[in-house]
Amino acid sequence: MRRVLLVLFVSLLGATMMAGAARAGALDFTDDFDTFDETRWKKGSHNLGRSRLDPANVDVSAGNLRLKLPARTTNGGEIASNSLYGYGSYTARMKLPNAPSSITGFFLYEPPDYASEIDIEIFNDTSRRIMFSSYANGSQTHTQTLSLPFDPTTGFHDYRFDYAPGSLRFYADGVLMKEWTDGLPQTSMRLYANAWFPTWLDGRKPTKDKFVLVDSIKHLQQ
Repeated sequence: MRRVLLVLFVSLLGATMMAGAARAGALDFTDDFDTFDETRWKKGSHNLGRSRLDPANVDVSAGNLRLKLPARTTNGGEIASNSLYGYGSYTARMKLPNAPSSITGFFLYEPPDYASEIDIEIFNDTSRRIMFSSYANGSQTHTQTLSLPFDPTTGFHDYRFDYAPGSLRFYADGVLMKEWTDGLPQTSMRLYANAWFPTWLDGRKPTKDKFVLVDSIKHLQQ
């Protein structure tokens, strides 16, 4: 009897581990935005900074996700994943507009504010500024603004972060720009991309429609 129970336990354990591995593997994806996949993403509808993030400002065209900054407003657009994600590698291939006083975000976040967040925020202008941040346990644990080795408004570039137990690394076009080994969130979060006008910039409205173009978003579990 003891032998039978042991065999059953091992079988159940193996099945559970395989099911877990299958679920984990299913979270890996590359979205090339040939269409808007509503099983993966939802469009944001809320206020953020100076902006109203409106689902009407999110669409797919010519193989790109477009996040619109409408002319003569400080409104923007956002997508958020339906699933929660944890440790892994996250990459967005994007071309930014020249729309000073707005930013593009690519990040993990789960409410409430300051609880769990990993941010890449790029200034939508020719200054080449990029800001990396992390939040955990109710406070901002790290933030730093650096200079990109390219103008993000002139072409598509890869923005990536690798989130692992005890390390967080940020990359631009495959070049390591920043690493932190403490103060990291410890929970699963939703993946976001957005374009908006923060209150800490001066709120200049674009004179014509501007678009963040997202060629692809990729996630690989680690």
